[in-house]
Amino acid sequence: MHFDGKTLTTPPKIDQKVASFCRKLSTQSPVFLDVKPELWSRQCTCEMNVEKYIEEHGGEKLFGFKIWYIKNKYIEAERHVVLKNDSELIDLTFNTDGETKILFVPDASNDFDSKPPKFRQGFTVKAKKFAEFQNLQDKNIERMSNEESWDNMLTYEQWLAGDRMTNMWVKNS
Repeated sequence: MHFDGKTLTTPPKIDQKVASFCRKLSTQSPVFLDVKPELWSRQCTCEMNVEKYIEEHGGEKLFGFKIWYIKNKYIEAERHVVLKNDSELIDLTFNTDGETKILFVPDASNDFDSKPPKFRQGFTVKAKKFAEFQNLQDKNIERMSNEESWDNMLTYEQWLAGDRMTNMWVKNS
């Protein structure tokens, strides 16, 4: 079984498969958002990035999902938090692949911690097996505390300077 999940990207448009998947996640419609990180924003710390911004400038957190897609093959939703400032929604967390636009599905439940980190769906046999494998791998992902994440994850400034690091570490068990 080989399926290349490295080609995951923001959907260029909301096609039927994307729309159907998003309806399974939320009653709210998906929206495209610009990624506008602050230099101090940390990789993979979306909720803390938004909290820090709110402390300094105001606004509120909006919980939901960032959508990644390989057209007609595979789709996944990643738990995510963005900034709601008046009527504007902004993603303060940079993507490690450099994408500057995301597809975001708001989740009115605001029940962030009780949901799995990712929801996946394959549309081909290989992609379905990939989704199953990734779901099993998720059990070996250990989440750092907020303090550890803030202290260890790259800032956007470091990323702009060329530094790179993985998003997740696998448990040694």
